[in-house]
Amino acid sequence: MAKRNKDTGEDISLFPFLSVLACVIGTLTMIIAAIAVQSLDNDAVDQAIEYQKKEEQLATDTAELEKLRNELKKKEAELKREQSSEQKKLEDAKKRLAELLAKLEKTESQLQNISIEGPKVNVAAQTEEISKMEDELKSRREKIAQLQKQIDERKLPPKESEVSILPGGSGVGFKPSFIECDDGRIVIHEDGKTIPVRTAELNTNPDFAKMLEKVKNQKDGTLVFLIRDDGLSTYNTARNFANSKGVKNGKLPVIGDGRVDLSYFTKQAKNS
Repeated sequence: MAKRNKDTGEDISLFPFLSVLACVIGTLTMIIAAIAVQSLDNDAVDQAIEYQKKEEQLATDTAELEKLRNELKKKEAELKREQSSEQKKLEDAKKRLAELLAKLEKTESQLQNISIEGPKVNVAAQTEEISKMEDELKSRREKIAQLQKQIDERKLPPKESEVSILPGGSGVGFKPSFIECDDGRIVIHEDGKTIPVRTAELNTNPDFAKMLEKVKNQKDGTLVFLIRDDGLSTYNTARNFANSKGVKNGKLPVIGDGRVDLSYFTKQAKNS
């Protein structure tokens, strides 16, 4: 079979023609863009820029709202153990958050329907919309601050209850020293410190002996037993020891299970 003859003719290059065509298209594009830009009103451009800024701010607030919602979800497990009033506060916070998200979705839907393209822009309508967005942003920042405050408050540990001890009778004319009587032990209160001592060790404990000796040698000194609901037996034992040592003593009831507060006597001692 005979071989096909090779084409000996010269190739014709279309590159210069294509280059000229591309330059013409580019030039026409630039002319059209220049005409479109010149037809835009300066106020419309400014409004478009302002609109873009507000849209970015809305996106930032949306992310912050999402972060708060995640934190609230993590706290739900802990809040189930709190009192019913705290549970109600959480439900209110979730309701407010849902309302904010609904408003946010509505705003995003409105933003999608607003177009800033083309030479004609309704400056008055966009100005009113931006004003509404600013009010909405302000309201959301206040809601975020309230939610953040609630989250911070829920992170605080529960405050220990206190039982204030007030003097019986006249409450004057003596210098009190305090011993708290619990079930199976006493607690010595001295110089802002507490020293627990088991009832079975009262006859050998040096701290208890030191307290009895201090009150006995103190002018107008009186040992005041603070009796808890379950500390009557302990009080009888400790009082017998105090009587055997010749220590003047008295008693005051402690109503409740909180920490003993002796601040009244501390202030009275400083003022005397």
